[in-house]
Amino acid sequence: MQNKRLSYGAVLISMIALFGSAEGGCSCRGGGDDAWGGQAWLEDALGGSMGLAAGAAEADAGAASGEDNVAEDEMRIASYEASSDIDDDPRPWSISAEELRARLNREPKPIVAYVSNLPPQGSYIAGSIKLPSKSLINGDGSLRSPEDMATVLGRAGMTEEDELVIYGDCFSCGDMTFVFWIMKHLGHRDVAVLRGSEQEWSAAGLSLSGATSTMAEAVYTPDPRPDLLADYESVAAGVYQVVDARTPDQFKAGFIPGAVNIDYHRVVEGSWLKGDSALAGIFADLDEDKPVAVYTKNGGAASIVWYALKLQGRDARLYTWNDWRSHQG
Repeated sequence: MQNKRLSYGAVLISMIALFGSAEGGCSCRGGGDDAWGGQAWLEDALGGSMGLAAGAAEADAGAASGEDNVAEDEMRIASYEASSDIDDDPRPWSISAEELRARLNREPKPIVAYVSNLPPQGSYIAGSIKLPSKSLINGDGSLRSPEDMATVLGRAGMTEEDELVIYGDCFSCGDMTFVFWIMKHLGHRDVAVLRGSEQEWSAAGLSLSGATSTMAEAVYTPDPRPDLLADYESVAAGVYQVVDARTPDQFKAGFIPGAVNIDYHRVVEGSWLKGDSALAGIFADLDEDKPVAVYTKNGGAASIVWYALKLQGRDARLYTWNDWRSHQG
C-alpha cells in the first residue's frame, strides 16, 4: 500500500469506466422538475445541515435521555454488529467510537473522513480529512465518473486498499450514507460509518480538533459496481420493486408507477437508524425475493433507506426521481 503513496505531483490513473454519463447524486428533499437539480441541489440538498436542519433537529430532539433509551441504543447497535456479513463481506458497515479509538492506536491506522458539506457545529475528530460529499458530484448535480471520483479520492490521500471511516455532522442529511454508497459503488471494501455524536466520541476518548488534516496524494484505482445503481430501462420494465423515500407530500405530488412510499424519516431515530426489529417491520410489505430500487430526487436521502435495506439483507440499489422524469418526455 505504502508504495502507492505519492509526494505532491501529477499521476496518470488508469481505471475502469462505469458509463459515459453516470446518473445519481444526493438530495435530502426530493421532488423538483429540473433534471439533477443543478446548483439549487448543491445549495440546499448537499449543504449538510442546510438541507435538513429542521428535520434533523426534530429527530435528534426526539432521542430523549434515560436508562430505557440507553438500553434501546445498545440493542440497536448489537443488531447492526450482528448484521455485518453483507454482500459476502464480513466487515461491519458501522463502528462505535470505542472501536475507532482502538483502530487509531494500531498500524496501519484507518483514514477518518468528514463528509458533511458544512463545518461541524462542534469539532472535527483529530487527524481526520475533509471529503465533502459535493466533491464527488458534478456542477449540474450528477454523479461524477469513476475516473473523476478516483482522482478526488487520490488527491485526498486515499487508495482503494485503505480502511476508511466516514463521519459527519448530520446523519439524517444523508451525506454519510451517500458517500458510503459511493465508496461501495467504486468497489471499496473496507469502509464503515461512525455511529454516535460528538459527545459520545469525546466520552470514548477520541481526540477532537478545530481543524482537519491533509495527507500526501495517492493513487486510487476503483473497481466499479454498476449493480448498486438502477437504470431507467430496468425500473420501467418492472425488474425492481420501487421504494420512494421522499416525504408523503412529495410522493403524492408525483411518483414512479407502482412505487411504495417509505419516507426516509421513518428509518431514522436520533442520530442513527432504528433498531433491527423496527426496520424489519417498516420493510415487511416488500418482497424479500425481489430486488429493490430506492429513490429520492437525487439519491442522498434515498441512500439512508438503501443502507437500512442492506443491513436487513435486502438486494437494493439507488435510483433518482430526476432520472425518471428526464425520460418522461
